Amino acid sequence: MRKKIYFGLSVKFIVIISSIIIFTSIILTWFFVTAQSLLLKNFTENRAIILANSLATSSEHGVLMSSREFLASLTKNNLKEEDVIYSIIYDENGVILSKENISNEDINRFLASFSVDTNTITELEKSKLQKNVSVLPNIGEVLDVIVPIISKDFTPTIKIKASNKKEVVIGAARVGITLERINYQIERMAKSIILITLIVVLAGIVMSFFLVKIIVHPIRELMLGTKKIAVGNLSYRVPLNSNDEFRELATSFNSMASDMEIHIRELNKEKKELLNLKIAFEQRSQELEETLEKVQNIQQDLIKSEKFATIGRLASSVAHELRNPLAAIKNISYFLSKMGAYSDNKSKQMVNMLSSEVLRANKIITDLLDYSRTKKLNKLSVDIISFIDKVIPAVPLPTNIALLTDLEKFDVVMDPDKITQVLINLITNARDAMPPEGGEIKIITRKNGNMCQILIKDNACGMTEETLSHLFEPLFTTKLKGIGLGLPIVKEIIDAHQGKITVTSTKNVGTTFKIEIPLQ
Repeated sequence: MRKKIYFGLSVKFIVIISSIIIFTSIILTWFFVTAQSLLLKNFTENRAIILANSLATSSEHGVLMSSREFLASLTKNNLKEEDVIYSIIYDENGVILSKENISNEDINRFLASFSVDTNTITELEKSKLQKNVSVLPNIGEVLDVIVPIISKDFTPTIKIKASNKKEVVIGAARVGITLERINYQIERMAKSIILITLIVVLAGIVMSFFLVKIIVHPIRELMLGTKKIAVGNLSYRVPLNSNDEFRELATSFNSMASDMEIHIRELNKEKKELLNLKIAFEQRSQELEETLEKVQNIQQDLIKSEKFATIGRLASSVAHELRNPLAAIKNISYFLSKMGAYSDNKSKQMVNMLSSEVLRANKIITDLLDYSRTKKLNKLSVDIISFIDKVIPAVPLPTNIALLTDLEKFDVVMDPDKITQVLINLITNARDAMPPEGGEIKIITRKNGNMCQILIKDNACGMTEETLSHLFEPLFTTKLKGIGLGLPIVKEIIDAHQGKITVTSTKNVGTTFKIEIPLQ
């Protein structure tokens, strides 16, 4: 798309005013030069005619009397007139009676070429005047005027044909005037007029600049004011520098700007109030949300507390009630296994199963008692590598599961027994989650600032998002054998150490537990 050329008002005004001045000056100059040239040429032509008529009138008596001396004095006196280059008197047959001209061969050749004869005299009887402008070499333009010499008084003694006419043409008077001086004057006059015209045009253009400045400057001030207000500078006012319509326009503009400034201030004030109300509303909403969240947390904590209290009371009661029967059953199974009197292999398997199930029931009771008791820590400074090396043998692993370590050496203050319980629980869960073909468990320790990080990674079956969301809730389990207290106990132990436990898991990829506890 072609970009349009922008012309400001000042350029347009200057171009229009200058064009009008130039056009008007050219027309007036042409008219004045043409009129003056025509006037000078008419004046010269009339002067030539007057000189020729004067010569014809003065020479009437000399022609009638054939007085060549008298005629010579007339032509000589006529030649003295300004711009006259030749003066000639002819008789009625075109014979030269007297001739005076400036010494110039071009003039002689011209007069010889355009001579006066009987036919010329005859035509003069009708036209009374012949004039012609010719260009002579080295002379220039020459106005040639021929007028008849008319006699009103004639007698029979004079050799002239008698006629009934009252006026008789008895000869011709011829005058030649050069037009070079007139042309030179016309040329000088034209140059002077053109020079004056140029001065007038330049003066007009200069005046147009001042005029444009007077007209356009207030408009620019108004444009500037509009731009200032458009960008938000509502305090700007257009200067009142003139005493004309622009002053009234600037006054109206300033009044409009003042009203706009007042309205904008009121709108900003209302906007600020609305913003404050919005902020207060948002703060109040946030407070209400926080209060609601606190209430929900308190409610959940109360439910959990009630649930845990019930579990604790139930666990204590059941543990005390079951420990004695379980001890008796354990003793019986031990006695039977020592006697060794089995009728078949199935009886032996049943005795061994009885012993293992007693151990499992005892572990459940122990977990219930651990979960219901208050966690009291016995913290010691422990070398993390030695500690991990002692924990690993406590968890039996099948041959198809590899346990790898990546341990960084540092000391950490913690309860060794409680953290041992945590690691055994996590390693056991990783082992139990392995597929039949086995897998890999990796233990990593890192020192991160003032925190000890312990990571338990496996490449087992992983967990779903739903399972992860309930992982640390009491009594939630995905195992066929278990009551769902292992991970809640782990979390309580880590919380008691002022630490944090997080878990990430991907289905069919693996799971990572990350424990963070303070070094001190």
